[in-house]
Amino acid sequence: MTNTERLGDVAWEYDIDDEELFWTDGTCRIHGVDSDYEPELEAALAFYHPDDRPAIRRLFETCVETATPYSTEARLITAADEERWVSVSGEAISENGYATVRGYLQDITAQKQHERLLETQRADLEVLNSLNAVVRQLTDAVIDQSTRAEIEATTCERLAGAEPYRFAWIATVDPVTLELVPRVGHGCEGYLTDAKLTSNPTEPGGRGPAGRAVRTQEMQFSRDVYADPDFEPWLDLAERYGYRSMAVIPIVFGETLYGVLGIYSERVGAFGAAEREVLAGIGEIVGHAIAAVERKQALLSDEIVELSFRIDNTDSQIGIPPSFEASFEFDSTLSLGDGTFLVYCTATDVERAPIASLADTEELQYIERLTILGETNDGYELEVEMVDPPVLSTVANLGGSVSNVTITGTSTTMTVNLAADQDVSGAIDRITSAEPDAEMLRRRQMTRPARSLDRLFKRLPDSLTERQRASLDAAYFMGYFDWPRDSSGPEVAERLGVSSSTFHQHLRKAEAKLLDAVFE
Repeated sequence: MTNTERLGDVAWEYDIDDEELFWTDGTCRIHGVDSDYEPELEAALAFYHPDDRPAIRRLFETCVETATPYSTEARLITAADEERWVSVSGEAISENGYATVRGYLQDITAQKQHERLLETQRADLEVLNSLNAVVRQLTDAVIDQSTRAEIEATTCERLAGAEPYRFAWIATVDPVTLELVPRVGHGCEGYLTDAKLTSNPTEPGGRGPAGRAVRTQEMQFSRDVYADPDFEPWLDLAERYGYRSMAVIPIVFGETLYGVLGIYSERVGAFGAAEREVLAGIGEIVGHAIAAVERKQALLSDEIVELSFRIDNTDSQIGIPPSFEASFEFDSTLSLGDGTFLVYCTATDVERAPIASLADTEELQYIERLTILGETNDGYELEVEMVDPPVLSTVANLGGSVSNVTITGTSTTMTVNLAADQDVSGAIDRITSAEPDAEMLRRRQMTRPARSLDRLFKRLPDSLTERQRASLDAAYFMGYFDWPRDSSGPEVAERLGVSSSTFHQHLRKAEAKLLDAVFE
């Protein structure tokens, strides 16, 4: 070989007159061939990626014909079928009557990978910044909605309108057929009908991300549907609707699955770990909002289903003495989060001494604190702080309420109220699963007995939030409005687990809405 290698031993030379090509050992290594490999021009060009080959050929031929030098970057496919990025250049040289094209070849794969990594990180950061902004807006928008349909429509509209995504939908699961039933979609009219999704794993439509999300109640995703074997049944839809990646997010609050949220993107490799973490929060936000709306509707509904359960062996399970007997009428149950509840109730058919003794019992399960707030003609007003009570937690997640608990020796009966339009059979299964010793005694549909407070709440606007109502309820039952006050603002705030300023802020807003309802 006659040329001096320009970058160590990585170079090549083409004899224009004899149409012969020479490679150095380094060039052979880059191409993945042995050092005794004898290259030919067409074979050398064939090593380039099919998408880059025409440009390389054009630059080389122009250099040969017009002596125009060139320098570019391109992809090589090695003899071992590995893709590498190279920097390649050529220049025409005429020496001693010989016309040649000399060039150099440098493997820049590591540099390209680093550049792609930085580019991907920048793109991911832009997506996360955009997504975080959408989540903030979505949180505010969802809280402002007064019905489940409005919450779901707002969620899909905001997500489908966000730059990272193409369309979004929400579906529920038919408990009998296990099919996913469309609730709302934005930007994807007809998609769910065409997709024929189900949560049944024995059917093709149930083996993809949507079916798995329902069964596991965890987010499922595909970062490239064309490389996902489980997504094969829907590849024609991916082409028709123009997406390359997708995620399905369970909408869950507590143990209740309200549905699943599907989000689709044109990007290959979308839904990375950081993006998924943000999106998982959307499932929780929407689930909480739906639960809050349904609880409000259940509380204000006139028609309810009343369920009565009996639980035996409550003395050994809860630690209540076998001799204790009383009936408790629940006036208000407030969820403080983390499985903690404040129950305001009236105890009847019992003397003060057994209640005081019960309050001092250290062996009680689920009951963290029992406080006698006052005495009425019928009995004693109590505040009971409970932590992770199985039935009460389940009923709260279902949007229902416990209205009465009667303890007689080792047996306890409990009355649960649910909205009449709820899946009552499913609710019974949930309650008996939470408390295996619970036996259902009676089920009946009835008109809710009206309390004056309930009648007034019906006149309140839908904007009364759960926290505002909790502040109003706690203040009322703890005697904050009595004179002299039985409880101060800081004491009520402490019970609710919030700061005094936060409590007063919620209370003032609730009072303003209450007065508006009275005088409108």
